[in-house]
Amino acid sequence: MASIQGKAPVGSSVRLFRPDGSAPLSTAADRRGDFSFASLADGWYILCLSMFGYRETVKAVRVAGTAEIELSRGLLILQGQRPTAVLSVCEALDQREALIGQPAVIVGIFKSGIDETLRLDCPFELTSGEIGFPASIGLTRTAQAPDTLRDQVEKKRQEILSGAPPEAPLRPERVVGLYGRFVSLAGLSKARCCSSPVETVYPPARLFGFNDTDLRVIR
Repeated sequence: MASIQGKAPVGSSVRLFRPDGSAPLSTAADRRGDFSFASLADGWYILCLSMFGYRETVKAVRVAGTAEIELSRGLLILQGQRPTAVLSVCEALDQREALIGQPAVIVGIFKSGIDETLRLDCPFELTSGEIGFPASIGLTRTAQAPDTLRDQVEKKRQEILSGAPPEAPLRPERVVGLYGRFVSLAGLSKARCCSSPVETVYPPARLFGFNDTDLRVIR
């Protein structure tokens, strides 16, 4: 069996995910900053480090035997608020560094399931190592867009609807704008769409309701 031995900031939480979305494992860095996961099958995993008030950091690792990993915390979540942006899913992911912790209305195709998301087809994807993340944003108790932004939201909806291919038209009622605070994983890079050998089902960003204080992205 394989294992992971790692270093992380003291007191941080570390979670281990499989790209297929199966249940994660959790641990914490001890007083020396050590953490470990044992009895793992060989293959790809996603490690996430979280500390209150900081962005969640993601790192993909391929495990065969014993892997040694070092994780660092993300940037502090910004506290000051800017004017609310109205963006498509792809625009939000492309501008994610400037949006961290900020209010936003994200317009995309609503998809329900175990994890409700907004999705959109994009010419790029976000990657961590050789794992690619979908062009989608997870939702946690988001709200409807404020009335003052209704015209901007409708304009963005029409842009998305008109950009759909004729052979696969979008259902207008599924293209919605939702309001919240935007958070994206640290440790992601941008690549051409579908270039990664391994894909995960986890969204690379999340839109949180304004009453939520837990800003972790992967749940």
